[in-house]
Amino acid sequence: MPGLGGPLELTLGLVVVLVGSIAYAHSFESLASRLGLSQGLAGAVVSPLFTSLPELVVFVTAVVSVGGRAGAQVGMGTVIGEPLMLSTLMTPLVVVASRGLKVDRSLARPYLVFVAVFPSVLLPPLLANHPLARVGAALALLASYVAFAATARSGETVEPGELRLGAAVVVLAASVAAFYFGSHYLVKGVIWASGALGLTPLAVSTLAVPAVTTLPEVGAALVWARRGLGTLAASSLIGEQVVYATIYPAVAVLAVPWALTADAMIAVLITEVAAAGLALGALRGSLDKAQVAAGLVCFASYLVLLPLLR
Repeated sequence: MPGLGGPLELTLGLVVVLVGSIAYAHSFESLASRLGLSQGLAGAVVSPLFTSLPELVVFVTAVVSVGGRAGAQVGMGTVIGEPLMLSTLMTPLVVVASRGLKVDRSLARPYLVFVAVFPSVLLPPLLANHPLARVGAALALLASYVAFAATARSGETVEPGELRLGAAVVVLAASVAAFYFGSHYLVKGVIWASGALGLTPLAVSTLAVPAVTTLPEVGAALVWARRGLGTLAASSLIGEQVVYATIYPAVAVLAVPWALTADAMIAVLITEVAAAGLALGALRGSLDKAQVAAGLVCFASYLVLLPLLR
């Protein structure tokens, strides 16, 4: 449906993604319970394989189709902007909506893994002239994700869902398709709105686009949080961030010639602070108003600093 127009694309994309998120949450929960997966494994490892599809499309399109400096900027904005948005704004949103999240204390581990590895997104420009080092760094990042996935076992087993196996598979496939098409129109609508509001390309790539491409995982997390599955909800969000700290930088260090900019370094630093706050909350077994306040302060700080870094 080409040429729908910005307002209609924005509205249509939002509705499709939100409906898809609700359907996905119920179908994925049913499948995870039948497979006997723990909440930590289901949320941190398996769920991001489906919910990261919109971001993957944006990243691949930027690197392969657009290419050059423009594609590198969009790719960098996607890789850095998604964790920034999840750590500072979206996870606090889920916590507020669910009036606090009770989580398994072992969930602190993926948060700490993220904090330790996320600065790797700054590697591509540092290793631009060192081919062997680039390959080594990419392999190390991929190995770190494999190690993380192999040890993600936190939380109780996912409780039985409402759907039969066949119905759950069909609904899951339909919801993933809704993520793809809904996010396509959402991104187009947000770019239109950003242009109408006079936002810079940097703001679009690091803030506006991630704000909508994170909606599938945030929508699913909201459903799980409201159903009392705090560990599944939180692990699905941090699992997405670990993907952005390992797999995407591994691809970027080999294929994307982006520059090391001040705004990128500030975004990484602010994300690290917010994620560390979430790790402390997970160590206590609860994400609450302290993590909400820390995340919102970090997000507001980035908004204040962004114009100064242009």
